[in-house]
Amino acid sequence: MDLISSLLSRYRSVKSRLRGFTPRKALVLEGGGMRGIFLAGVLQAFMERGYSPWRLIIGTSAGALIGTAYAARQIHLARDAFFSELLTGRFIRMSNIFRPEKHVLNLDWMIDTFINDHADSLDIRRLRRFSCPVLAVATCFYQHAPPHPVYLSTKRDNIPQALKASAAIPFLYRNFVPYKNELLMDGSVCDPLPFKKALELGFSEKDILVVTTRPKDYRKDRESFWVKRLYESYYRDEQYQYLVEALGHHCEMYNQLLDDMESTSGIDVIYPPDDFKVNRLTRNEEKIVEGFEQGVRAARKYLYNEPEKQEPGQAEQ
Repeated sequence: MDLISSLLSRYRSVKSRLRGFTPRKALVLEGGGMRGIFLAGVLQAFMERGYSPWRLIIGTSAGALIGTAYAARQIHLARDAFFSELLTGRFIRMSNIFRPEKHVLNLDWMIDTFINDHADSLDIRRLRRFSCPVLAVATCFYQHAPPHPVYLSTKRDNIPQALKASAAIPFLYRNFVPYKNELLMDGSVCDPLPFKKALELGFSEKDILVVTTRPKDYRKDRESFWVKRLYESYYRDEQYQYLVEALGHHCEMYNQLLDDMESTSGIDVIYPPDDFKVNRLTRNEEKIVEGFEQGVRAARKYLYNEPEKQEPGQAEQ
């Protein structure tokens, strides 16, 4: 852990230097599994520099979990989970991919660890009474209608259930999450980039900051034949017809959201750099550390308009 300790010690001193610019009031966080380490870096830098103008945070999947830790002023809970628990074989179990009775993502263990198993567990009281609200995006499953997004609030909903529902990725987490007579799953199915929810709630374009977990100009490809077959085989019962259709059209929906966001000139966006190497299921510690550092640098550039610093030995472009 020496590498991680050395890394974190470099980001604990700067507090001043924030230049005046239009304050942002709604923070929107994309999901993406382990790609969320970029969010953790961005929000760590925001918290250490005292930048917190938010009246609302909206997050999907990993974005909901990390945004909740940030709102509770405990971003270290999410950050340290990426550097420890989430790198272990207890969370990602690829050997279960062809065992339909077993989870590939051990989400129950992860949420319980995040909420309860720390010396300073998630501060539910602060989230309820003192923090700005966080909306965790989930997807409501219906047997005879298309799935629909729901937005669960840290002010009124069960926080562990909301975070679990938002992150319950289809197929990788085998169950739906029951909550208030509904069956819920990963919010990315219906609203992976929930900036339109912020607009719907009355925030103007200039008052929204979106942090993505994919580089600028990324567009999602259709799922491969084999991934599609896995979904269709697992959700082969007729009751899942509309869910399978939604999953089949997910890339078009996601790409349209990106087009809409990028054509909305008033919205600010922080993207990972083009050489961001973390994917949804990455378990390589060096890549995770690098992704965290990239998030810190991206936040610094946003806050202070600092250019990216060239690494020693890196050739001029």
